[in-house]
Amino acid sequence: MDTTDEPIETINQWQEWYQRHRVVAEVDQPLVTKDSRESMHDTSKTTTTLEGSNNLLTDYCTAMSFQKAKEYFADTIAEFANELSGKELYKAFYAAAIDNMDCVEKEYNKAKQLVDMLRCNNVAP
Repeated sequence: MDTTDEPIETINQWQEWYQRHRVVAEVDQPLVTKDSRESMHDTSKTTTTLEGSNNLLTDYCTAMSFQKAKEYFADTIAEFANELSGKELYKAFYAAAIDNMDCVEKEYNKAKQLVDMLRCNNVAP
């Protein structure tokens, strides 16, 4: 986009460029072009009953969490692809899972100890 000495011409050029390159976000994937929104109007998978609607929010949250985890894992793989072999990357993932399990186990044990003391009304050490 060229700029000119006349401010109004620059504004007009910018508005024309913006109208040609406008991006409209999808509900589930931001920055998808307006042309791809046609899939939002596909009614081939609609139903007339409310079967399964009680799990709709849970299914949506699970799908979004899955997508987020997938993106994080893809970023991690891309970051270390040239530095670690597949086996080393697997070992790192396994070690992180073990560390996470140990941390959660310690938190669980502290919570269990507190609950056990409160159940017995024995709060003294």
